[in-house]
Amino acid sequence: MTDSPNYLIRRKQFTYEMRQAIELLSQPQRGGYTLGQIADICGVNDKTLRRWRAEENFQREVQRRVLQSVNEKLADVMNTTVQKAVDGSGKHTELVLKSLGILKEQHNIVATQHFDEERSDEAIEREIDELKRELAKFDE
Repeated sequence: MTDSPNYLIRRKQFTYEMRQAIELLSQPQRGGYTLGQIADICGVNDKTLRRWRAEENFQREVQRRVLQSVNEKLADVMNTTVQKAVDGSGKHTELVLKSLGILKEQHNIVATQHFDEERSDEAIEREIDELKRELAKFDE
């Protein structure tokens, strides 16, 4: 008795057809193929491909393959970025320095509060009215 395809996927034992589908699905824009075309190329029907794609381990394998493809191109991307930084691009220099951990984005927020114990109720009411007028400008 043979194991069902979904059982194989759950055990991460992918058939040749499944691996073929994983490879095509992991390409940018699915290699230019529709899901129906991918099913045909793999020799399965659309419903089978949909069932495979619904399986978590199948999805993880597609994602793993996508990340592997990205990692293969990462060196080329970094080389191009470094070259543009060397050529004088400020944005590329910033990107290289950030990717190396040399430059870090920081947002400094300083909260200041003025406590004026001498404020009267009338002064507080005037301040509230002023704030309401400011807020009303945004509603216009």
